[in-house]
Amino acid sequence: MLPMVRNQIAKAVGAFVLYALVFHFFKNIATSTQVKSYLPALPELPRISLNYHKPLFNESKVALLIENRPVPNIAPMMLAFMSTLPPDWKFRFMGSEASVAYVNNSAAIRHHAASGKLDLTYIPKNMSTNGQEDISRFLTNLWLYETVLYPAEWLLIYQTDSMMCGNHKGTLDEWLDYDWVGAPWGLNSRYGGNGGLSLRRVSSMIEVLRHQQRQNFSEPEDVWLTERLGHLPNSRTANGTESVKFSGESIWYEQPLGYHTGGSGAWLAGGIWGTPEKRQSIYDYCPEMKMTLGMDLKVFMPQQCNNNW
Repeated sequence: MLPMVRNQIAKAVGAFVLYALVFHFFKNIATSTQVKSYLPALPELPRISLNYHKPLFNESKVALLIENRPVPNIAPMMLAFMSTLPPDWKFRFMGSEASVAYVNNSAAIRHHAASGKLDLTYIPKNMSTNGQEDISRFLTNLWLYETVLYPAEWLLIYQTDSMMCGNHKGTLDEWLDYDWVGAPWGLNSRYGGNGGLSLRRVSSMIEVLRHQQRQNFSEPEDVWLTERLGHLPNSRTANGTESVKFSGESIWYEQPLGYHTGGSGAWLAGGIWGTPEKRQSIYDYCPEMKMTLGMDLKVFMPQQCNNNW
């Protein structure tokens, strides 16, 4: 009898436990459903979208003018370059206190400075740009490329005797594959080009200047730099037949991207300026170039010049 009673008790306990578990399970479901029905719906999380506008100006592309003289045509020619170069190029002017103040008199210049397109800065007092040798020292100083111009990768150097032509069908950005391009010294040149209007790859300048230093009173900066760039592994410098399309200085090319003369517009090469027809062709194509010339050519040229002038 005893084993039979125990079995019955065990079955009864098991049934009770099972009933309790089932009851508890359904009670929890009912309670949870009831509670949820009384809870207010949670608000949906707001969808946030941040629209970061692309910067207007590209910090990697800088056009630099260095001029310590308060020359009257600085502001107009800077504005001409700004209107000709692709709009994302930044500009920097480095000058003396007098030349910076003179340029800053222009309302248009102040507008570009306020917009961030133009930076007006002073030439350090311990440096000079008074002559060709001083300029060569300045432009072969590692500090300029590594610190002042950072984070620029492409640098357009231009001077008061140079101009980009607004009527040109191409743009400066088409030349960004080169480490250096400037007006050629000869059509057969494998590399090189005048630095007065030149496009330079900053990282290549830094590579050269970290390993070599120009000796004072040696070659001009453009000759010294391009000689080393021409032998730098993997560098790309424009040869004479390519660079003549970039800038006209002494070798004639029909409608280059720009022009460079010399001596603040006083040195005019006969190969480009030597006939009335050539001069008129330049004026028709690139009238902006007139603002770089010192004076009217008929008065400027000495009497002993060929009658064709």
